[in-house]
Amino acid sequence: MKPDFQISFNKAMSFEGYANNNPADKGGFTYKGISRLMHPSWPGWKIIDNILRSTDYQSVQQLNDNAVLQTEVINFYRTEFWNKLQGDLLPSQLIADELLESSINLGITAASENLQRTINLLNRNGKLYPDITVDGIIGSQTLETLNKCIAANGEKLIFNLLNFYQAKRYIEIMEHDRTQEIFIGWFSRIAIIR
Repeated sequence: MKPDFQISFNKAMSFEGYANNNPADKGGFTYKGISRLMHPSWPGWKIIDNILRSTDYQSVQQLNDNAVLQTEVINFYRTEFWNKLQGDLLPSQLIADELLESSINLGITAASENLQRTINLLNRNGKLYPDITVDGIIGSQTLETLNKCIAANGEKLIFNLLNFYQAKRYIEIMEHDRTQEIFIGWFSRIAIIR
């Protein structure tokens, strides 16, 4: 059964479902995880600007109630994240959920590289399947080998390792730039399955 985009999207929005304009945030103003600095041409910004010009900035509910804006958010995540992660071709809802969520915060390339590194770590020195190239692009080789990895190790172990990589990246960011320590909420994204 192929993963369901809407399930992954809804889980990601449990972390990203608001507007944020924290001056310490390197992404600048974000709405539902979409950074204005990283995605300045996203059509949703025009809608947001119009709403914010006509209301108090704190009235974020008007943004969330705007059906056209919410459609733009969904289209953005499907096009800019899900499709690039090959979400419809991933063999696991659990892994699809994690890849979408982590790619929002780490970037698609880093999340994809984390998956490829995980696959390579779990091949028992090439005895189960050969290493794959870590290039940050989920293509047919990554997908085929991911299936072998799940068959050999189970999806929970892969999920956990993806979360370990994500936590490691947050730690590196905070150690490199102490101003980012205010974002300890990032660690609430880390989940481990027993």
